[in-house]
Amino acid sequence: MSYEKAFCFLDMLSLKNKALCEKIKGDNINISCLEDKKLHAKFYKCEIASISFVLALLCKLQNDSQFKAFDEGYLSAESCLGEEEALELLAFLKQAKWLIIDANLEFHKDFENIKYFLNFLSKEFKLQIINSKEEKQDFTNAKFNGLKELDNYDGLVLFRVKTEKNVLQCSQQFLQIAKCENHQIVELIGKNLNLKAKLCLDENLQGTIGFLDFENSGFDFVQIRVKEIK
Repeated sequence: MSYEKAFCFLDMLSLKNKALCEKIKGDNINISCLEDKKLHAKFYKCEIASISFVLALLCKLQNDSQFKAFDEGYLSAESCLGEEEALELLAFLKQAKWLIIDANLEFHKDFENIKYFLNFLSKEFKLQIINSKEEKQDFTNAKFNGLKELDNYDGLVLFRVKTEKNVLQCSQQFLQIAKCENHQIVELIGKNLNLKAKLCLDENLQGTIGFLDFENSGFDFVQIRVKEIK
C-alpha cells in the first residue's frame, strides 16, 4: 500500500521507518523541525515540539468561532510557522487523504490536545489518521484541556534515532556551540540522561540538533549540555 496526498508530522522518517518512507509518494506535505530530504514531501519548518501550536493555528484559521480563544499571531510566532504558510497548509488539506503522525508524539507533554486538534482536522477534511508504525488512530474521545506552553529548546538538543552506537552526528554549528572538536569524546548531560559519545561532524547537517542512538522511554528530543572529558 502507498500513501499519497499525505499531511504529515514526521521527524526523520527515513531513519526511523524506511519502509513507510518509501510508501509516501506523490504530492505530500511534512511539518517538522528537521528536514528529511529522503521523504517525498514538501517541507514546512517549525520549532521543536511545537506541533500543538501548529495544529491550534490551523484549527483557528479553519474555524475562528470554535477556536476564538486562540491568538493566531501568538501561535504563529511561537511555532515559527507563518500565517501565510498555515493558509497554504489548509489549502492542501482540502485535497489530502491521510494524516500521518510520528508515533513518538504520544510522549509529547500536550498529546491530549494534539489528539483533539488532529481529530478536528480529520473530521473537517475527512482524513484517515495513522502513525509512523502504520497503526490506525482514533482520537474521537480526545478532549481539549487548555493549551500548554511550549518547552524551551534553546541551545543543544539530541534527537534519538538509529545511528552508530555512541556516535553523535552533528553539524559544524553544533560543534561550535559545544566548544568541542570533531571526533572528541564528551559527556552529554540532560534530563534523565548522562552518557558519553564521540562527536562526528556531518556536513549534511545544520543547526543545533545532534543525532544519537540512546536509551530513552520518552520524547525523542532532549535538551543537553556537553561537558568536555579531561
